[in-house]
Amino acid sequence: MTIKTIGLFGNPDKSEIAEAILRVLARCEAEGVSTCAQDELASLVPGTTPICDTADLAKRSDVIISFGGDGTMLRVARSLEDSKTPLLGINLGALGYLTDVPLDELDDALDQLFAGKFMSAPRERVLGVVMREGREVVRCKALNDIVVNMGSLPRALHMEVRLDNVTLGRFLGDGLIVSTPTGSTAYNLSAGGPIVHPGVSSMVVNPICPHSLAIRPLLVPIEKTVELQLHNVGQGATLTSDGQEAFPLEEKDIVVYRRAKEPVFLVKFPSSDFFLAMRRKLQWGAINRREPGS
Repeated sequence: MTIKTIGLFGNPDKSEIAEAILRVLARCEAEGVSTCAQDELASLVPGTTPICDTADLAKRSDVIISFGGDGTMLRVARSLEDSKTPLLGINLGALGYLTDVPLDELDDALDQLFAGKFMSAPRERVLGVVMREGREVVRCKALNDIVVNMGSLPRALHMEVRLDNVTLGRFLGDGLIVSTPTGSTAYNLSAGGPIVHPGVSSMVVNPICPHSLAIRPLLVPIEKTVELQLHNVGQGATLTSDGQEAFPLEEKDIVVYRRAKEPVFLVKFPSSDFFLAMRRKLQWGAINRREPGS
């Protein structure tokens, strides 16, 4: 794939973003590659760099570089309007599971981009639809997860989960996470759910703190339809998409989860490896003790 235009997206509040953007602009100019930038970055780029909104950014770019943390990557993914433009995350945050290129490897990442040594890897998204009295009131998509809980109110929810119209049972708990494989290393993991390789087409259905030892996270094929029926909700129940959009829920609302038609595409290099990232970022298999004689 030959790159003609690179789009720039980022969190302007990050202290290192201005320097990182200038480095990218200098390299693009040297390589004869055009650039354009999201409107929030207007004050950080020269006046000669075209400015546009995120939807237009995706249309004009062959690759979008996101500067920030995972929250920034989720934000740009939500704004792509089902575009197939791949995203490359430069980590200016802390953990950075989606933004898997640290700032000190920026130049090497650009070398591989300009040489065409990368893959555009699809990542599944989950679609959530809230049905109220037989009509749709909310529709959202998430790259990581869609969560139902009571927000700031310390109360349990009475929920019923169905899979392809088959009732799996009712339970009391703090809520429910429906996660993609990409999101399995986020809230799902903290709530005791499994780590899922992004190549596994699935959803994780993970009850949050269920009041029963018999309720456990469930991994289901991505083609399945999951339904969550709310009972005795009261006030405060909330649906959250990727931790960035929130919608209030009401008594007897039904949340329907299914595979979103269009995935998000991420830039992956030949050296990219899910299990290597898992070991580095999550300390998988780390032995927290000193070796003999050390």
